[in-house]
Amino acid sequence: MIETVVSRPATSYSEALERARAFMALDDESILPFAYTRLLDHGERRPNAVVLIHGFTNHPGQYVKFAPMVFERGANVFVPRMPEHGDRNRMTNRLASLTAEAYLASAIEAVDIACGLGERVSVLGISTGGLLAAYCGQFRRDVHTAVPVSPVFAMMQLPYGVSTLLARIVRALPNFWLWWDPRIRERQHPKTAYPRYPTHALMQCLRIGDLIYAKAKDQAARADGIVTVVNRVDPAVNNAVTSDVVLEWRGNRRDGIAYDELRSLPENHDIIDPDNPLAHVDMVYPKLLEALGL
Repeated sequence: MIETVVSRPATSYSEALERARAFMALDDESILPFAYTRLLDHGERRPNAVVLIHGFTNHPGQYVKFAPMVFERGANVFVPRMPEHGDRNRMTNRLASLTAEAYLASAIEAVDIACGLGERVSVLGISTGGLLAAYCGQFRRDVHTAVPVSPVFAMMQLPYGVSTLLARIVRALPNFWLWWDPRIRERQHPKTAYPRYPTHALMQCLRIGDLIYAKAKDQAARADGIVTVVNRVDPAVNNAVTSDVVLEWRGNRRDGIAYDELRSLPENHDIIDPDNPLAHVDMVYPKLLEALGL
């Protein structure tokens, strides 16, 4: 089981700024400037604050075009860099020691900060960031809307049981590195994200999904609303498992749960990063803004 990560929401705008600065201070010279944690701030507490959580092996630059769109709609926006991501060296080994607990601690602190930045807090994340958004939707009463985008509850097209068993086997084996695309290796886009990953780190991400999958069966989601957005032909995840989680959420409450399957996109997992030529952000971003209620 994942160890409990305690939430301590900011109680004022000034406290939120202080904690945001401490979060941003984690970005030292080893981190690519494009990957720094970002705060887009209107200079006061606003009706809406939005946390945007990047995907596994990516970084806050994934939201370089989307975050300003959210900001322009009046929200304060916090885009945290997740642990061990954003290294200047794309071939870094930093991810080798990443844990689910560290991932959750960073995401929870980001949402705690947002509680001081806005009256209503929304959380949107993609891939593993989608799992973190789903976690907030499942467990946090102080989240207005959670928007999991392409969450990785099960790898590829594998049934949940098979994906979970495989994850347990891989965690028991020595840690080794895989290319996202072995055909192009380090030429993988975006050029600022990591083109490879350690197997243990990916399995740590799946632990977060396992926790949500289990709790959704017998515990009503605590956020006011959850809007799950998926690409119908996403090759990296099993949307049927994601749909099962959404059905469990709906089974435990009458309203506030939505599932939006995008049907006009090509086979592609990262539908947010503008550096991904298959993302078609012109079609995706309006859907995400609608999901956030902006």
